[in-house]
Amino acid sequence: MKRLWRPALACVLALLALGLWADIRWGVFSPPRCRLPVLIYHHFVEEDGDVDTGTVVSARRLREQLAALRDAGYTAVSLAQVLDFVDQGTPLPEKSVLITIDDGYTSNLDIAAPILEELGMRATVFVIGINEGEDCYVHTGQPFALPRFSYGEAVPWVERGVLDLQCHTFDLHRLPPDGEREGVLPLSGEGDYDQVLLEDLAQFRQRREGRVSTPLVALAYPFGYWCAQADQILAQEGIRLTFTTREHRNTLYAGHPETLRLLGRYNVTQAVSGPALVARLNRP
Repeated sequence: MKRLWRPALACVLALLALGLWADIRWGVFSPPRCRLPVLIYHHFVEEDGDVDTGTVVSARRLREQLAALRDAGYTAVSLAQVLDFVDQGTPLPEKSVLITIDDGYTSNLDIAAPILEELGMRATVFVIGINEGEDCYVHTGQPFALPRFSYGEAVPWVERGVLDLQCHTFDLHRLPPDGEREGVLPLSGEGDYDQVLLEDLAQFRQRREGRVSTPLVALAYPFGYWCAQADQILAQEGIRLTFTTREHRNTLYAGHPETLRLLGRYNVTQAVSGPALVARLNRP
């Protein structure tokens, strides 16, 4: 028996050392990570009875959804906070959510922004550059079915940190027969595809330059259509975050900027109650 205790002790010490190594390996050297759900909204209306599509949410329902998130402990974060986490490891709130709104409708300012501010929330709006501040579709001359805001009109909300205005492309938010391509996707046999994307982004930058105080760092792909070539070009041009319409939660890793690309988003509709939205975000 006396001879057996030494091997047993050695085995125990080896296991303790292995456990300590694992704790050091994964607790110290593994990069911090953060799970980040992203929401996507579009247009808002004052009355419930005016809701007629899956991309429209009433003021009452929006307030209910955002209040439920706040009461469940969620904090709406900015793109700057997300970048600080990935670039520098600056911690994000334990239950973070990124709220996004597509297209740049006037209702984003008139209805959504006051509710966001009231509840201590913020959102990123992805603007279609060619439609910004216009009354009609440039290519057809037809009046917009839904009005679009101008950068100037949005300035007070940007300065108060309620809204950030980012890119939904300048003029690639189109589908046949309105346009020849589907969103940012290349045409068959297109030889100058890189230049098409570069010129579109340059036009967006030029129209936004000096009119929006936050840096241009993010793009949401129109209709969620993307390709690897487009994402690579955008990364080279300083677009740090890209967003799709795939519905899944995202995991970000400090020191890994690639985790900021092709982020998934949950589409939020009028049919989603506040408790249902919280339950969706709480799922593993």
